[in-house]
Parts: sequence; C-alpha cells; structure tokens
Amino acid sequence: MVVMDGEGRVPWCSPTTPGSCADIVHARQIGLTKLLADGPAAEVLADAGYQGLSAQTGGHMVTPPHRKFKKNAPDWCEKLYERQRKAHS
Repeated sequence: MVVMDGEGRVPWCSPTTPGSCADIVHARQIGLTKLLADGPAAEVLADAGYQGLSAQTGGHMVTPPHRKFKKNAPDWCEKLYERQRKAHS
C-alpha cells in the first residue's frame, strides 16, 4: 500500500505481506487508520475498497460515493452517482 502526495512523492509505504487481503483490512492491520486519525491533518483520496474508513480516520479518508439504489435506480440518481464518481477519480 502506497500513499502519494499531490506532487507524486511517496511519504508513506507499507511493508509487503504474503497472501491476499482486502484493502480495508490491510489498512487496519498496518495501522494506517490510526496514523490518519492521530496524525497531522491530511486528506487521502482512496478507491472504493476503503469505503467505511472515513469514520475511523476522522474524515481524512475520502472515498467515492456509495450507490444508494441497487436496482431500478431513477435516471437522475444514476447520472448524479456517475458525476460524483468521476469527480472523485
């Protein structure tokens, strides 16, 4: 797991671990959530694999929006979701 700043520098990089692991689990295991919650103010843009960590990091972890409708979403809702998701990217 690598954290980069806006200039492309790498201020933090986690050690490698064997096997597969979900992003959110790995972030908790290596202490990234605690580092963000207790450390200096920083905003980390993350992919959907980290959804749910914002509450555990004091709002420092920013992920794409959740999909509110699973099936048969109104067209306006799908368009809004796509705009928000692309803006985050």
